[in-house]
Amino acid sequence: MPEVDGNNVEDKEQSDHPYQTAEQYYAMVRAYRRRERAARFREKNPLAWYFDEFPAQDMYKNTLADQRSTRQEVRYHWLRQRTGWIFWSQLKTTTAVRFAAFGGLVSAFYQAAPGLHGETGDTAATFGWLLLAGLTYLVAVLWYEIWCPLLLKQALSSKPGLLANQSSAWLRTLVEDELRRWWSKRDWWPHPDLLDGQMTEDKTAIVIMSGYGVPAFAGFDSYACAHIERALFEYRNLLKVTIWRKGDHSSDLREFTPQRSYEGNRPLMRRLTIRALNEYDIQGNPKLKVGDLVLDWRRCPLNISSNLPSRSSVNIRYEAEGLDHLFSDHTGALAFAQTIAFWQNSMHPIRRLILMALYLMSGVFFVSFVVLQLQILLPKMF
Repeated sequence: MPEVDGNNVEDKEQSDHPYQTAEQYYAMVRAYRRRERAARFREKNPLAWYFDEFPAQDMYKNTLADQRSTRQEVRYHWLRQRTGWIFWSQLKTTTAVRFAAFGGLVSAFYQAAPGLHGETGDTAATFGWLLLAGLTYLVAVLWYEIWCPLLLKQALSSKPGLLANQSSAWLRTLVEDELRRWWSKRDWWPHPDLLDGQMTEDKTAIVIMSGYGVPAFAGFDSYACAHIERALFEYRNLLKVTIWRKGDHSSDLREFTPQRSYEGNRPLMRRLTIRALNEYDIQGNPKLKVGDLVLDWRRCPLNISSNLPSRSSVNIRYEAEGLDHLFSDHTGALAFAQTIAFWQNSMHPIRRLILMALYLMSGVFFVSFVVLQLQILLPKMF
């Protein structure tokens, strides 16, 4: 960003500068610097790493000076791995649940023992810590079962074939709900001097801003589109299906590989369309065959914000048309659902924090029980 010199700022009548006044220009500079500070915070602050609910990405990088160092990158991935649902789900085992329940029964017996055998009072007190350890562990397991994202929980289940036994319709519903989390609506109120009166979209923006409401775009942004393409690429590799990308013309098809796009001075929101080629489509092109999939991103038009759906009311089957081609057989449905499931590893940071606290409390209580038991038994042994 160039340095701003207030002495060189001229009025609109004396310059072709796109901003009307020096105050507006300074406001844009301040907004730009705020965005830069926010980007640096997200890039280098562990608090931002933990509360980022979306998967880690290496597609859209900041400038080299603002990027994480190698050591920071290690810490970033270590924190993301150790605080995700996948890592803490490993502590939920059937054996541990049985042990916690059995420990509670033993502790209850010793709690009742002092009334019958007074000499066992110290032992009963130590077994109270075992009761607390088992209780907090069972609460942690229950918390995980209630709040872990459903698609991820079924993918991580220790029960053999739990996800594979689900119907394709149910898997598609869970995938659509995850894609709904990536869908967004963004208001756009540009300065009138920055709009081109010859462009239809800019004319629409001027009309909306004249008193009809707030202009807005709704759909998948560049970040979401790039992640969806990665999931489709993994789906293609797993099932060995052929996917093409639609070009500028209807007959222009290119081999599909993941790509990413960058926004200009306005939001870039798009809608996904997937279709299967038929016999008419493959005429004259020996590379194509019936059943090949074609991926197409369509730019979402500008609309009035109040007329657009919210994230809770949007219909993803309209925003991502053709997902039924990925779920036409159970093998494909399972492969794509498993790919999308791992996007949910970093969801709900507050709930994950409570889960970690419960497991750690259970561990502290169990260690306290072991230490107190050793303090009672060692003097008797020596």
